[in-house]
Amino acid sequence: MIKSNITAGIVLYNSNIDRLRENINAVKDQVDQIIFFDNSSNNIKSIEKLIFSQDIKFHILKSTKNEGIAFALNEIAKYAINQGYDWLLTLDDDSVIYPELIASYRKYLSIKNIGQISCLLKDRNIKDNKIENKDTWKLREKKYAITSASLIRLEALVKAGGFDTDLFIDWVDNEVCCALRKVGYKTFQVNYVGLLQEMGSIKSHRLFKKIFYTPNYSNIRYYYNARNSVFVSRLYPSEEKTKKIIVNQLKMMVQIILFESDKYYKVKAIIKGIKDGLTKNKKRERYL
Repeated sequence: MIKSNITAGIVLYNSNIDRLRENINAVKDQVDQIIFFDNSSNNIKSIEKLIFSQDIKFHILKSTKNEGIAFALNEIAKYAINQGYDWLLTLDDDSVIYPELIASYRKYLSIKNIGQISCLLKDRNIKDNKIENKDTWKLREKKYAITSASLIRLEALVKAGGFDTDLFIDWVDNEVCCALRKVGYKTFQVNYVGLLQEMGSIKSHRLFKKIFYTPNYSNIRYYYNARNSVFVSRLYPSEEKTKKIIVNQLKMMVQIILFESDKYYKVKAIIKGIKDGLTKNKKRERYL
């Protein structure tokens, strides 16, 4: 018999042990159970040693190869559903949530047609990160929410067909927001800074007195970001315009050329991603 209707799922992949410990400590008292999915980590023995040392209720699912974030989240969701949970808090292995996150979410879970709820986040790499005035609003509907620290209604996720495993990484979170809306569910955001996160290796730059940030992703991340953003725009034309997505990718290429290392390979990855996104079979499978 579960004590609450909320569980957490953490996707593991070569996890930093200290950061994972911080992650577990932050979430363990806010949910009834933590479900882990390991994507064939090289340091799985160290990860398991940490998990087994914690005073938590947990379950570990494993894969013999890296299946990607979407596959892992679907497997976590299936297990959570079988255990009788209604809501799943999805987390990256380096995510650290704040103490009142679940309490902040619970206030709004009875809203009609709520599919998932997210929070404001703070990036570790942005020292001057400006958080919105907490007094101006309490809850608002959002077009997109990142996977980490989002609380998703499992019933809605099933109706949406689950996370799209064909995307592997990047735009998995945006796509599921579109899939939820397509079946009548909305995504919301609470005005609470509930997540300490690290989005790539963000660095700030100043150009013509304007400050902007570059993510400094790996080549493979830039490829998937380009491919999947273009593909999702084709899959949901009412949500995104493909031309606009391509223009954004071209802008990213300019930023890479100006400020990042490995320029040639990153730009090449984005070009390939755009091409593959334009030619990819426009179909959305059911995964749950």
